[in-house]
Amino acid sequence: MATTTVTVIGAELRPQSPRWESEPRAGPDAEERMPARSSLLLVLYFAMLTNVNVVITIPTAHDYAERLGADNMFAGLMIGLVPLCAIIGSLANNELMRVLPLKTVWVVLCLGNVVGCVLYALAGLMRFKWTLLFARGLGGLCSCFNIPGLYISLTVGTKRRSEVLFYYAAMLTFGCAVGPALAAILEVFMKFTKINNLVLDSDTIPGWFMAMVYLLFAVKALILLEEPPTLRKSNLPQRGASHSSVGSRSSGGSDDSQKSRVTWQQAAACCACFWHLCVGSAVNTGVEVYAVNTLQQVLGWSISSSALFVAVIMLLCGLFNASLGRLLRLVPCSDSKGLVAGDASACLACVLLFHFDVHAVSGQICLMALGLLLVLIVCCLLRAFAMSIATKVVPDSFTQTVATWGALAMSLGRGGGALVGAALDVDSFAPVLLCLFASTFMVGLASRQHMKTEHKAS
Repeated sequence: MATTTVTVIGAELRPQSPRWESEPRAGPDAEERMPARSSLLLVLYFAMLTNVNVVITIPTAHDYAERLGADNMFAGLMIGLVPLCAIIGSLANNELMRVLPLKTVWVVLCLGNVVGCVLYALAGLMRFKWTLLFARGLGGLCSCFNIPGLYISLTVGTKRRSEVLFYYAAMLTFGCAVGPALAAILEVFMKFTKINNLVLDSDTIPGWFMAMVYLLFAVKALILLEEPPTLRKSNLPQRGASHSSVGSRSSGGSDDSQKSRVTWQQAAACCACFWHLCVGSAVNTGVEVYAVNTLQQVLGWSISSSALFVAVIMLLCGLFNASLGRLLRLVPCSDSKGLVAGDASACLACVLLFHFDVHAVSGQICLMALGLLLVLIVCCLLRAFAMSIATKVVPDSFTQTVATWGALAMSLGRGGGALVGAALDVDSFAPVLLCLFASTFMVGLASRQHMKTEHKAS
């Protein structure tokens, strides 16, 4: 016999699925719950794919923009427009998921991304530079940046959430490694095949490649993805909801009303986490743009060489943070302590990026590589801890809102980081990073006392 749970919200009765519950029951099982492995792997893969789509154009962006009559800042805007437009896209798909199944929204937006990638590839044929911005903007609107974090927040219990979010942060970093590596491989492939025309060349092939990848993902999502708990407006706190539920719970109505609100302490903790997410994403993207520009324009490296350099650094960072996620499961650590320790470590890591008077080119490259690697590792830590804290300090009814705003903060950081990375040089890069990390350290210290897990969150 099917199990039916009656939830009284606004005098409305709704049957709920016994597998996916919009308000999971408290207890050890709820705290340890995990989604189906195929769904979780698909979500983590998509997290990597979102960053691949942003950074795969970085090695060729300057040449593509210059070929169509644009400058270096236009190339930076072209890269940053995807995460900036993703802010609007995240707000829009957040509303769509209240009335449509998540799988439907996800697949449709992936198809929209296919169109954006195709337009990007056809900009060379059109000989119109603004097509690049339109294509990247459409890709940002359909990027679904907020869905992976939201899915994890809804389907993973509090005891496993930090671990899974470390994997999520690592996959974002892997995306920053895979993107430049693919760009280098695709460029070598184009030179090997000697194909070079207005439709297919080293500048346009990233667009054709990503269109095919997004199309394949849409098919995988239709087959493998399981729906998370239902997203609807009744999950959010409503006026009078506590009065409607009197008598349906063993606790008093006043207690329910209190737990359905976010206190100013919880709001302050969430804002601090959003700032960490914004800065971490900005530095992550800015590092990649800065490294490619410095290697190509200062040291004279080729597109493939600079792309592989960035890819190796990102790969090492992703591997390190993925191992930390496993270690965190074996050796539990307080999220707030880890966040503050990460802030302090980030400030120290910036020292290696200052412009020292090193005459040997090999010495300059080694210092830059080590400094960038340490900074990226810490940024990944900050994003994982900040996202975990933000989803734990608020009641369950606000999980969707917090996950969405966290994705918006990361999108804003990605977009701003691309513009800042294109504008900075070897003298200004390290001081700007140090100021950003110093601000996160002060924000983390000021808000640490409010970063306490909401006991009803699960």
